[in-house]
Amino acid sequence: MHNTTPSPGNWFQKATFQQRAWLGLRLLLVAAIVWGFYAELFRRNDFAQLWQLFRQNLSGAKMQWFLWCALLMPCNWLLETLKWRKFTQPWSGMNFGQSLQAVLAGVAASMLLPNRSGDYLGRWLLAPETQKAKIILATAAGNYCQFLVLLGMGVPSLLWLGQYASHWQVENRDLLLLAVSFIFFLLLIIGVVGIPSLLHHYSVHYQQKTWKGCWRYVQLILNQALEVMQHYRRATFLGGLGFALLRYLLYSIQYYTMLRFYGIQLPLDAALAGVGTIYLLQTAIPLPPVLGLLARGEIALLVWGIWGGNSLSILAASYTLFVLNLVFPALLGLIFIVKKS
Repeated sequence: MHNTTPSPGNWFQKATFQQRAWLGLRLLLVAAIVWGFYAELFRRNDFAQLWQLFRQNLSGAKMQWFLWCALLMPCNWLLETLKWRKFTQPWSGMNFGQSLQAVLAGVAASMLLPNRSGDYLGRWLLAPETQKAKIILATAAGNYCQFLVLLGMGVPSLLWLGQYASHWQVENRDLLLLAVSFIFFLLLIIGVVGIPSLLHHYSVHYQQKTWKGCWRYVQLILNQALEVMQHYRRATFLGGLGFALLRYLLYSIQYYTMLRFYGIQLPLDAALAGVGTIYLLQTAIPLPPVLGLLARGEIALLVWGIWGGNSLSILAASYTLFVLNLVFPALLGLIFIVKKS
């Protein structure tokens, strides 16, 4: 039997200009991300010390903490996939495996784009052609849920940390935490109840109108958004918020186990407050993760340094968690991006 699978050379000769351009863009993306990993991780002046500390702890009694963190990494992205599927299942035919591949492709693309905006690009690349616009809207809905959880947990953590570092009065701390909690729950009400209600109101009163000129394209985009949002209910957003909260808690546990792995022992409340503050500040940095690794290290030093942690151990904990939670999934995502025909 003859092999009918075309060789790469034959495919390239027969491919259209658009297919060649897409292949070139994907390979360029892969090269840029790999270079970013190399530049940020392996060219650091203290990399040898960090690697020596990692190997020393890995061969000792603290190895169990690293294993717990590593075993939780797949759960992190499984939860993200489940959260995303809450917003894609009503209309998408993608199975769980396809959804997971799209999520990991988003992780890879996010390495070069600020504030995880690469989620949109990566998931768009692996989405079916007829659903690309809807995929963008579903990703926005899932990221909105994650942002609400991040804000609701991060701001009180920052206030708690400020109270600890500057010795505010307890009454001031309680009032601030109460005010922030009220604002957070108000945002939840707006996000879960108000926005879907407003979109439904628009769909009832304005969707049948015919717009002229260039506004017809705006109407087309809005109608696609409304078509997606009509499948969502309050339970959909509540489910998305639930998965977002689970992801946040799992990430906090991972960070805590990594601190213990490198010998940084803190009270649980202090550790949770520190993680929430770091997570909030990292999101506020307008740099891609692969190019903002130095900033991540500086934030970790600022927060954990309050308790007098060893600088090398603090950096090692931050960078090891970065490699586990982002670099390895991003490398898998790169494979899926390149394989996409």
